[in-house]
Amino acid sequence: MDCGGPAVLMTHGACIAVLASILVGFSSSPVNAQQPPWQQGCRVASKTEYNAAKRQGLLTNRFGTYVRTGRFWRRYYWYCR
Repeated sequence: MDCGGPAVLMTHGACIAVLASILVGFSSSPVNAQQPPWQQGCRVASKTEYNAAKRQGLLTNRFGTYVRTGRFWRRYYWYCR
């Protein structure tokens, strides 16, 4: 019986690929969706809107504040009053 043949390697490779895809699927599921930094008074802002406010120096003004949350690979932008 050959325990180290290509069929065994392909089986292990397929198993690893399935497990990796399951982990990626669960890590980006809506259950883990980012919540606003404060529960009331925040709305979703686009990256373009956030960057425009940043360029104009308006991240914080008398009406509200733009907030960026999340990791560097997945950012969330909010406008909070």
